[in-house]
Amino acid sequence: MNAYAFLRDRRQRWLLACSVPADLADWLDYVAILSLLVFVWGEGPLVLAGFAICLAAPYALIGPWLAVWVDRGEPGRAMLLANLGRAATTALILVAPDVVAVLAIVLLRSAVDSLFAPARQSMIQRITSDVDLGTVNGLHHAINQTAKVVGPGLGGLLLAVMPFNWVIGSNAILSLLAALACLPLVGSALPRPQATDGQCGGVIEGFAVFNRDRLLLLALLFAAGAFFAFFLYDSQLALVAVLFGLGQGGFALSVASSGAGGVVGALLAGRLAGQRPMPVMILAAVVSGLTTMAVSVWAMLGLPMGLAPFLLILAAMGGTTAMMMVPFRVLMQRRVPQAVMARASATSEAVITAVMLAAPLLGGAISAQWGVAVAMCLGGALVVLLALATLGGLRFAGERSSGRVSA
Repeated sequence: MNAYAFLRDRRQRWLLACSVPADLADWLDYVAILSLLVFVWGEGPLVLAGFAICLAAPYALIGPWLAVWVDRGEPGRAMLLANLGRAATTALILVAPDVVAVLAIVLLRSAVDSLFAPARQSMIQRITSDVDLGTVNGLHHAINQTAKVVGPGLGGLLLAVMPFNWVIGSNAILSLLAALACLPLVGSALPRPQATDGQCGGVIEGFAVFNRDRLLLLALLFAAGAFFAFFLYDSQLALVAVLFGLGQGGFALSVASSGAGGVVGALLAGRLAGQRPMPVMILAAVVSGLTTMAVSVWAMLGLPMGLAPFLLILAAMGGTTAMMMVPFRVLMQRRVPQAVMARASATSEAVITAVMLAAPLLGGAISAQWGVAVAMCLGGALVVLLALATLGGLRFAGERSSGRVSA
């Protein structure tokens, strides 16, 4: 059986054609904006922290509200408007006079872009057969992971050979290309089901979905807790490379290796998570946690580690992280009614983003007090404990992970 037979559906092909430039546009001008703030305007840590908050916070604070409109409308149109809005806000950076204006534009762009992912998840649910959900989600997550690695690197390369304004303009054009690819998707999905009384609420309905389904709530808490644990040490990986004497080059390669592992992990998860998403999530978390703990203990003992094994370990860690997200999305698309899919997707992103924003502060404090290896070990141990607790919680969830809800 051809795992990618779903690509015979023109809607799936256009969704991929839209996703590639859309995901790349999230990252292409990342290095350019950082370079503007640091090297042109001479800003320091406070502004960089503000940039990070403006980049991520709207996905937690605004995305769930915009998702209400997606559920009440049509996902193809929402994706089109999200890409047009991102192109317009990106172009505004060209005329930003100062730091405050740039940060405000980045905040606005992230707010507009927070519409795209819930709409895409809703579109995937509506146009994908149950048997293909794992493969489709794996492929889209692989594209997203590739963009996170290729985008900043390509943007940095462009910045080295062309003016800043050209890089920003190129990114705006990418969003326009994504918008063009969305045009055939407008009106192409199955009609949205009529909402029942329990599904006609506003933003709160995105949270209510998880409250009504114990298995979904368990999966969300597991995913959020695991990502909190990951980000206790994720921002400290440069210091881990220093502990092993690998230097700046080793750290740069480790970022690329982790991203490549995420791509492979996403594709693998798409094949494995088709019928049993929760067991795949749990297994990936156990492998990730034990690997992280082993690396941290190795560092605590002061033992050397060569570049090759370090890169392989980072690739495995990136892969297992992807193998948690893909099954989680498959589980949601099977169990969440179509009438509230965008809100449920935005809610899950909001919860995960919120804990991801909090974790680096705690991880940094732990690293400052006891060392980065301790923060890494605690993060790995927490992931394993969460996986074991979730495994036990499956007995009380009361429902299997299969069974698709469509209304």
